[in-house]
Amino acid sequence: KARRDQINAQIRALRDLLPLPEGDRPRLSYLHVMALACIYTRKGACLRPGPTRGAPMELLGGPELADLVASL
Repeated sequence: KARRDQINAQIRALRDLLPLPEGDRPRLSYLHVMALACIYTRKGACLRPGPTRGAPMELLGGPELADLVASL
């Protein structure tokens, strides 16, 4: 039980780090939080600017983020 409580606390902390509106965060299940965190991390690894590229790209934002949250 203590381990489960620790994992749940970490997932809640992770949810607070996601770039989502405050009203959407409480509606996300733990599975949705983990899925969004994985997608955000993967996009960050794929879209990380190289030394010859210009300014950093936005990972998830605007319509793309809204569509993703709506689909969950």
